[in-house]
This record gives sequence, C-alpha cells and structure tokens, in this order.
Amino acid sequence: MSYFIYARKSRKDADLEALGIDVLERHITTLLELAKTLSLPIGAIYREVVSGDSIDSRPVMSQVMAEVESCMWDGCLVMDVDRLARGDTIDQGRVQRAFFYSNTKIVTPNKTYDPANEYDNEYFEFSLFMSRREYATIKRRMQRGRERSSSDGYYVGNIPPYGWRRVIAPDGKHFSLAPDPTESPVLDLMYDLCGNKQYGYQKACTHMAEMGILSRSGRPFTPSTLKGIISNPANIGKVRWGHRKTVRTVKDGKISRSRPHSSDYILADAVWPPRISADLFQRANQPKGSCSTPVRDDRPIQNIFAGLVRCSQCGRLMVRKKAHTKTPYDILICQYTECPTVGIRIDELELALLEWLRNYIDKYELTDALPEDVENVAAKEAIVKNFEKEHETLLKQRESLFDFLEQGIYTKEIFIERSNALERRVKECMEHIISAQNDLHATLALQANRKNFVPRCKNLLGEWGRLTIPEKNSALKVLIEKIMFTKTKRNKKGQDRSDFEIDVFPKVPK
Repeated sequence: MSYFIYARKSRKDADLEALGIDVLERHITTLLELAKTLSLPIGAIYREVVSGDSIDSRPVMSQVMAEVESCMWDGCLVMDVDRLARGDTIDQGRVQRAFFYSNTKIVTPNKTYDPANEYDNEYFEFSLFMSRREYATIKRRMQRGRERSSSDGYYVGNIPPYGWRRVIAPDGKHFSLAPDPTESPVLDLMYDLCGNKQYGYQKACTHMAEMGILSRSGRPFTPSTLKGIISNPANIGKVRWGHRKTVRTVKDGKISRSRPHSSDYILADAVWPPRISADLFQRANQPKGSCSTPVRDDRPIQNIFAGLVRCSQCGRLMVRKKAHTKTPYDILICQYTECPTVGIRIDELELALLEWLRNYIDKYELTDALPEDVENVAAKEAIVKNFEKEHETLLKQRESLFDFLEQGIYTKEIFIERSNALERRVKECMEHIISAQNDLHATLALQANRKNFVPRCKNLLGEWGRLTIPEKNSALKVLIEKIMFTKTKRNKKGQDRSDFEIDVFPKVPK
C-alpha cells in the first residue's frame, strides 16, 4: 500500500487566490516534495473543489473516508489536519475513528500523526477540536457580517435574483443590484401578466412558453419558479435575509434539512432603486385561486409510484392527483401544461407494472451465475493481480533511485527528473489498480444482484396484496430504478383501457 495526498482550499487562502496563485497546485507541490523527502510512495492525489459544512456535502472527502475505512492506504499527506474535518462533533469523531481503526497515518509538513501512538492520537483529537472551534467562530463572524450588510441595504447573496445583475456598491466594499438588460424586460412582463392582467401562475408560464421565453436553465418557467420571482422584495427595493433559514432535525439517527418560511427575518431598504411599484407588487402576489397542496413530510406516502415514474416527453417526475367528484380515482399526471403527456389512472398503471414483473420473471430466471460470468470474474481478478505486481516493481525502482543518488550515479537534477517520471507511473498504476478493483467489485455485485433479483420479484408479487402504499413504494424502489411513461392520446368515451407504454428500468441489466 502507499500514501495519498488530499488538498482542499481554505478561506485563509483567499488572499493568495486573489493574486492569481493556484493554491491547490501549490499545496500538492509542497506535499510531493515532502513525500520525496520522507521517501513515501504516492498512490493518488485528491483535489477537493467543493466546499461544505459536513463530510457528506464534500464528495471527494466522502470517497477518501470510504477508502480509509476499508484500509486501502498506509497514510495521508495533508497541509493541516483541520482540512480533513471542520464540521460538527460527529464529523470530527468520524474522521478520528476512521484513521484510528484503519491505522492510517496523517503526515503534515509540521508533524506526523501515528494512530498507534497514544500521544499522537490525543494531539490529533485536540487539533480537530481546535479547528472545529475556529470554524464555528469564523461562521458566526461571517453570519453577523451578512446580517449587518443586509440591514444596511446591501446584497449579500452570490447569485442575483432574476431580472438583476450583481454590481459593486458605491462604497466599493459591498454589492448592489442593477437591472439586467436581458432579464429585466421579462421581469416586467411577469408583473404585467400576474398583476395587471391577473393571470394565474400556470397561465402566465404557458403564455411565456408560447412566446419562447425560457428560464436561466433553458427550460420553460414553472409556477413555483414564477411565484418565487415575483414575490422577491428585491424588485421593490428591499433586502430580505433569513427568510428561509435551514432547520436541521434528527429522525431515525439521520439529519434532515428543511427550509420553512420564517417570520423572524431582516427586511430593510436597499441601496438600489425599486424596479416595480409597491402597488403592482401587491397585486401580483395576491392569491390566484386554488394552488397545489404542498407535500407533507409528516404524512405517509399516498402514491405507490412516488419518485419512480417519469414523463417520457419532458423527463420530469409525474405526480399524483387525488380523487375528487369528477374523477373518483387517483391519477398520475405530468403537472406541466406545455407537456403533451396525458394522465393515467394509478390503479391501471399498477396492473400494468405487475404484469410486466410477471413477464420479466418468466424471461429472466437467473438463480445461479452463468459460465461466462465466472470467466469474466477470473479475468478481472488476473488484471488486478498484474497491476499489483507492476506496482510492486515500481516501488522497488523507487528504492533504487535513492541508491543511485547516494552512490553518485545520479545527480540531483537527474534524480528529480527520474523520480517525477517514476511517480507519474506509480500514480497511473495505482489508478489502474483502483479502477480494476472497482470493476471487479461491480461485477461481483452484479452477479449477486442478478442472482437475487428474481426471488425478490416473486416475493413482492406474493406479498403485494398485503402491503400498504408506503411499503409498496419502498419495495418498488429496491427493484426498479425508474419507469418511463408514454401516453399522448386521451381515452375515448366509454374506453376502459388506456393506450399507453411503460419502459421499466430494473436495477439489474436486461
């Protein structure tokens, strides 16, 4: 095994970034020089470009933690230990536990932390604790600065609201807003439709779609997006901050985040002039008749296809429209009026899916591994072993480089040149090993999945009538990745069965 390098930016690197210095590459160069000094083999270099408050919000760190927990590395080279974890106590404990139980060393330019050493372990724990306190202090200071700037009328967001662009404020220290030449006419049209003409959100979206007006994402506006745009007080010269604060709750040991509307928020006069009059703003935000009922997280699922069925025309998830007087049955619909897809009765779609499962079982009785699968696994295992042998040979060559330097055969310049070339080969070989191992593990998991897929389908069909709607939804999500639904013709009068197609993507290859 070898060592890996983990590089991540910090807020204290902002000054260097402003000077045009690539901090990540600078840190990697420093750590590579440290590895050469200590004769440490480098197997991989990880660059974290995503910032986040937790390990789960940083994808590269999540991958590093998984590899450390599986004992893939001898150690980690990092500039400071606080770049590994600066989140809450849970993240701190997770990092410490992963490196301790896997006996993975942490090497910094100032100190090497050996988990097997009691004093190093205590010092590592203390360093993580201090970095966490520093991080909390920095966050608190920055939050107070945002609140103060908002109270003074400056814009503190990173992305400007629709219809505006972010500009430097007159004081030269803060940000303000100015009308965007492209989006501001569309913003005026939105208020004209919803305020003066009293269009509903859906009707206004349809009108703009017919005009060819698209959102920033390149897709037609949706009612929820339109509502958020015209209800933004920035359009009437106001700054709002803290209107939807993130609230964290713990349920079944997992942290869930929500952003409910808050009554305690900052609303101050902005430094930029209003674009819309207060009267038009109020008229545009008046209730527009019946609106869709928001999804309640505290109630059980009422749709067995929740999160599974997608419209084949626009790719969006289809939603349940509950039964009422005119249609006494639940319907699955694509809620965007510009989409030509026609809704389907949920019970009719349920019967079609069950029939698909029965037909699939008849065609796909796989209970044991096929002969070609066994050969495939053996070939991939041989590939992994070949790469591992090559890696061992390269490590021996590294030792020879130091011998040649000590014997005077290589000058320092030649040594560095040969060492860099060898390090690149070692890195490439390690990447090949990881790729081959991942391919092998995926093949083994695929075999296990194929072996267990049909029995799971049979069990589901046998228990289907006794399951509740949430249980059916959970069971389907275990077996099915997604269902693409196609129906473009409405039922004729008296037609009992619909003319539609479903394309089911099971979590096992066809």
